[in-house]
Amino acid sequence: MRISTLQLLIGTALTVTAQKSLACGFEHGDTSEFGKHADKIALRGFTEIDPVVAAASAYNAQFLSQLTLPEMGGGQGSSLWGWTDPQTNREYAIMGRTTGTSFVDVTDPFNPVLVANMAPTAGTSATFWREPKVVGNHAYIGVDSTNHGIQVLDLTRLRTYAGTTLSLTPNTTFTGVQRAHTLGINAMGGVAQTSPDGQKYIFSAGGTEGGIRRGIRAINVTNPTAPVLAGAFQADGYTHEMQVVTYNGPDAAYAGSEIAFAFNEDTLTIVNVTNKSAMMQVARRPQPNAGYVHQGWLTADQKYLISNDETDERNGLTGGQTRTHFWDVSDLDNPVYKGFYNHALGSVDHNLYVVGNYVIQSNYTSGLRMFKLGDLNNTDPQTWLELVASFDTFAASDAATFDGAWNNYPFFKSGNIPISDINGGLIMVRPLVRGYQDYWLQQSLQSPTGNSEVPEPAAMTIVAAVAMAALRRRRGC
Repeated sequence: MRISTLQLLIGTALTVTAQKSLACGFEHGDTSEFGKHADKIALRGFTEIDPVVAAASAYNAQFLSQLTLPEMGGGQGSSLWGWTDPQTNREYAIMGRTTGTSFVDVTDPFNPVLVANMAPTAGTSATFWREPKVVGNHAYIGVDSTNHGIQVLDLTRLRTYAGTTLSLTPNTTFTGVQRAHTLGINAMGGVAQTSPDGQKYIFSAGGTEGGIRRGIRAINVTNPTAPVLAGAFQADGYTHEMQVVTYNGPDAAYAGSEIAFAFNEDTLTIVNVTNKSAMMQVARRPQPNAGYVHQGWLTADQKYLISNDETDERNGLTGGQTRTHFWDVSDLDNPVYKGFYNHALGSVDHNLYVVGNYVIQSNYTSGLRMFKLGDLNNTDPQTWLELVASFDTFAASDAATFDGAWNNYPFFKSGNIPISDINGGLIMVRPLVRGYQDYWLQQSLQSPTGNSEVPEPAAMTIVAAVAMAALRRRRGC
């Protein structure tokens, strides 16, 4: 049976709350009333969120829960991805830590459950750079640590959880790539797609092996128990991160090709990765006044690319303001840098994604920040983004330091967003933004799987609680 009434009621509740918040015009960080509450958190130390402080400093966002790093197994937090079990529709956050990888059931966002932990490859050192991605029902954990390899875990094993946290070992470890700084998958959204050749791949970026700082390496994971290195691209040196898509944008010459948008420290480099044994550079453009060109994501129409720079704020290149950079990539052979949007804060922007008409950013010390896209044809860059929600996971500071929110996963059909935080562990947030929640409601109703079925009675209670909490939320404006 399809669910519609319940979801629509929840959407209505969230819409009412979001509209009240938007009318209030309050922006997080109003020191006259709320301040940064530095007494609650020790800089560069363990962070435990005070729910009262969280409610006060949030803007159009609801704090749902936190699973602290000690509760997850220790270490410090790093990157994050998500998986929705196609059989049970349960949502899982997969989070890297310096000391391993945690698998957390976040279906009930108020009560996340640590289902499993997986240790690093034996003999390797702890590292910040532990990067999960998901293809089908398998997680791939890329780690930038000597001789670690890429761990592969069958996620259906999480279904065996019976109340005691599982200690899992990988189904296999792919050693054809020993170090990976990040992993990319072919996905406009959070779900990996089959490549144009009918195969499934992950794309390794970065890492140094054999004295070479690596670019892109394509790994065929059609058979996840036996990954195969399918090819490499090294013509533009080191690649830090990438987004890979099956191209259906405005440049007809590349329709149906598999294209990687690579962020190569000082350039945007576009690579045709359709033929894995002969990947070809399409274009290479330096970013003006670059610090460290880090990561980015395409708009839904694949006409524009939105990116971040990890050191321009720290290196004094931005006048003390966070910058989000924009590219016109409607002609893949000739990408054009459009300019940048200046934020009110000065934290380091780290990872961003585009969902529908929204840009969702993890900006280290200022946490999760959600923007609505404006008219990108406008000549005024300050009209390109409009802040519609935020949640500060690191209330001690908004300085340009490497503390706080590392990554987020805004692709769950529930509309809830897990955040991986260096100091705070896994933090669950729900943006109270009508358009964002409507987007996921539509996706759920259209999908034959996902969150379109009537939940179990317990799940209905959880969902109803989200709606009621949203309705009760007030800002005093």
